[in-house]
Amino acid sequence: MFKKYKNQDLDMTFWWKKNPKSPQDYVKFISEQLGKIESSSTQDGKRKAQEECSKYLMYTKHFILGDTEPRPNPEAIEELYNAMYRADFFYDLLMHFSDLEFESRKEVTLILSICLRYSKDNKLVTVDNLVSKPRTIRLMLRTAELSMQQKTPNDVFLTVGNMILECIKYEQLCRIILQDPNVWKLFDIVRFGNFETSTESLQILSAALTTHTKLVSKEFFSHESNMISFTQNINKLMAHGSYVTKRQSTRLLASLIVVRSNNQLMNTYINSLDNLKLIMVLMTDKSKNLQHEAFNVFKVMVANPRKSKPVFDVLVKNRDKLLKYFETFGLDCQEPTFLDEKDFIVQEIESLPRIVSSSNNDCNTNITSSPPRNVAAAQDMA
Repeated sequence: MFKKYKNQDLDMTFWWKKNPKSPQDYVKFISEQLGKIESSSTQDGKRKAQEECSKYLMYTKHFILGDTEPRPNPEAIEELYNAMYRADFFYDLLMHFSDLEFESRKEVTLILSICLRYSKDNKLVTVDNLVSKPRTIRLMLRTAELSMQQKTPNDVFLTVGNMILECIKYEQLCRIILQDPNVWKLFDIVRFGNFETSTESLQILSAALTTHTKLVSKEFFSHESNMISFTQNINKLMAHGSYVTKRQSTRLLASLIVVRSNNQLMNTYINSLDNLKLIMVLMTDKSKNLQHEAFNVFKVMVANPRKSKPVFDVLVKNRDKLLKYFETFGLDCQEPTFLDEKDFIVQEIESLPRIVSSSNNDCNTNITSSPPRNVAAAQDMA
């Protein structure tokens, strides 16, 4: 049942050294070990404090779960929760997060997940406590950012990232995350981090922006500055990211602009000529999967009945080339919804005015058919 730490037996024999007299002692002992990690002048002293902290965290987890012997009663478990709240337990742990052992950080994440679900009188007590003390949530984002400055950022970043993902599940905590300026730094981590940290960052951003749609539309995208920052950052990911980053960020954008409550974001994004240029370039990518993700944004731009003049003009200039492009686009996909959407978009493009010209130079935005890659890269965008 219990995890083995180095040479410790699976029973809790270590506990005889310092047997807790009350649930509050669990929190007290962990705080003491955190202090020793920080103040220890020797490597051995620090390592011993880390090991002790690991033991106490593991036992605390099982105490909260109620699977220790003897089994704690509900009153004792509630007493432990209250001791955590009084001591700012998770804030203290995050302050020393990088000093904890790898297994200890995982224990902290598990304990947080358990605590977040704790309810009393139909109230999520831990969630309410963190809302009243938002510095803990803000420290999570700050810890994630600072971990990227370490030589091996993965362990700390991925663990604290899981803590952030747990918090995002709760609307009140997601609100704090979206209001924190450090949330924008996750976009930089997506671009410049390694594969694991980049993927984790994009997962956090996706969860924060899609889990609570009303919160995001009413309190996040209702601010013009947030819409501008989001557009700039998501476009950088789609234009300059790795293949995985381009595909996932394009998918995120598509999922956001089709949400009815995100009308303001949709109208702002799809009426921008620069945004149209970027999406058309992505539709010419050699990856068919990325082409399809870009199409999910492009179709909204074409279907828009109130297109801005710059967007309308570019679509008109490229009418024939777009029709040529769609002759070979998605031929290997027979999904009924996609086929219906493609047919509708082709009809919309066919209904655009046709420019008769003796020279192809009238069109500065080029989308052409070029086998065997299906389409060539768009060049000289208008």
